[in-house]
Amino acid sequence: MTYKAWTEGSNLKSVRHDYVDGLNGAVSMPAKVSGAKWNTREDGGHTPRLKVVPTGKGVAHCLLVEGDDHVLDQKKGAAGQPVTCSAHR
Repeated sequence: MTYKAWTEGSNLKSVRHDYVDGLNGAVSMPAKVSGAKWNTREDGGHTPRLKVVPTGKGVAHCLLVEGDDHVLDQKKGAAGQPVTCSAHR
């Protein structure tokens, strides 16, 4: 599972993603972000989720992709607004 976050016109303020962490089930983690792009590969489990917050009036994007390049969810937010991608597998 690939999680991708990016912004247009600003940088990332925060990124938070849910993934599976062994026997504990789903874990929600804030990511260390700098600049306008972020991505990671994790086991997304049954309900992967990604929340992206831009700085200023930037436009946030999120994308969840399964290993076979199958797009589970992709969204584009309004200027200055957070955006959340989620899926049920």
